[in-house]
Amino acid sequence: MSKISDKKREFDRRRNEWRKKHRSLDGKIILFPNKPPEHINARGSKTYNWFWKKILLVVNLQDIPAIITNIKDQISNEKDKRKIQTFRTMIGMAEDAYKFKQLDGIKEFDTELQLGETPAYNSNLGIIYKNGDIYTADYNEDESKLILRDIEGVILDLQHSDNGGKQKTK
Repeated sequence: MSKISDKKREFDRRRNEWRKKHRSLDGKIILFPNKPPEHINARGSKTYNWFWKKILLVVNLQDIPAIITNIKDQISNEKDKRKIQTFRTMIGMAEDAYKFKQLDGIKEFDTELQLGETPAYNSNLGIIYKNGDIYTADYNEDESKLILRDIEGVILDLQHSDNGGKQKTK
């Protein structure tokens, strides 16, 4: 009985070690540290691999819905069940690529997927990153106080200006 549990523990340890180095997006797109992302369907087929690498990773986010519509039109004209299944798989891959490209377009740091570089402050969006936590900075209605909030919206700090000098209040 202990041999089975030892084998299971070793397998779990290896799996957790692999997961620390390789992240997945909904279990379908594998994000390797130093390689381009890979779709699980692209691993077993030359057709899907070509579709993933040469089409979906290259096109812009706005072009993917047009690709999906084109494939759906091909399905409506097709009679062969194997080709229909291939086209449906391609539609699923295109939808996954669309989700991935939406995440890829985010310039902020995503703590779950470890994408992007951690900026200290993004002045365009008023977002502050510190030690993996996200804070927002904005003004009150009359723009006399700067409000610092955590991600849940709880006010952490207020800074207001009296005659040019800043005072910190809590």
